[in-house]
Amino acid sequence: MRFLIYLVAVSAALWSGYWFVGSTAKHSVIEAWFEERRLAGWTAGYSSFDVVGFPNRFDSRFVDLELADKRTGWSWSAPLFNILALSYQPNHIIAVWPHTQVIGFPLEDVTINSTEMRASVVFEANTSLALERTALRTSALKIFGGSGWSTSAQSLSFSTRQSVNNDLAHDIVFEVVNLTPTKLFKNSIDPANTLPAVITRLLVDTEIVYDVPWDRIAVENGLPLAQRIILNDVSTVWGDLGLKADGALDVGSDGLLSGKVSLDIKNWRGVLALGVSSGLFNATLADRLETGLSLLTSLSDNPQNLKAPLTFADGQISLGPIPLGPGPRLSPRRR
Repeated sequence: MRFLIYLVAVSAALWSGYWFVGSTAKHSVIEAWFEERRLAGWTAGYSSFDVVGFPNRFDSRFVDLELADKRTGWSWSAPLFNILALSYQPNHIIAVWPHTQVIGFPLEDVTINSTEMRASVVFEANTSLALERTALRTSALKIFGGSGWSTSAQSLSFSTRQSVNNDLAHDIVFEVVNLTPTKLFKNSIDPANTLPAVITRLLVDTEIVYDVPWDRIAVENGLPLAQRIILNDVSTVWGDLGLKADGALDVGSDGLLSGKVSLDIKNWRGVLALGVSSGLFNATLADRLETGLSLLTSLSDNPQNLKAPLTFADGQISLGPIPLGPGPRLSPRRR
């Protein structure tokens, strides 16, 4: 029994020492980072900063946090901000934002309100610190610009996860539910006000294969570049309009895309009309598209909906047999 008591006491003392050393080191590293920012000309400060959570957590808690790069005009201020980590799992970090925060841009300040905003990131427990997964979620998101614009969403989420079968690939999912776009965006896309104020859903579910792993070495030497983009499900619903797409695109050494994406467009004439009213298409191109798309859909079960391949080849894009023009060019791959 005495031996057990002695063993527990020694273990507790060792763990307490580990926590004290670890929390002190974390406190010193963060304070050194703030001092580096100040030396670089930033405004970087807080009214209080502590590392708490004994015995099982290393939680960094900031009050009245303020960061500002005077050279670029960028700033961020938050009344509270927490960086959470388990003392026995320091490669898993969670960030928790306050209900209100302000991001400053050169032209105006933007206020962000939410009932919840938190993110997590998990790195592999090795010296390269390869990215394993990330997650961001917000609820009741409302964003206000200093010039008077606003946008909101019931929820917004973003996540990434390293693919099980390929260390160079990451599954990436972005979803917004009940998005209310800004009036400027809504009026530019829908000047006739034929669509509801809320976009019901926007989903982007992809897998991207990169040229090098997402790890510490890549960040230091240049960010990874996409080699292949797999669209599992890209879809949106806005009133009686709908879009669904899936397919795969390869990124050439010159940055040009090649491959096919299957499109399923609900009420394609409504989409085309929006393109004309917003100025995306001129009348001549719109007439040509309507003629060609009418032929494509004339034999389908529902001519109001369009199912056709979007083809990327030789730097050009075509929708079925209809050429649309030059395609996008991504960053060229490393040689």
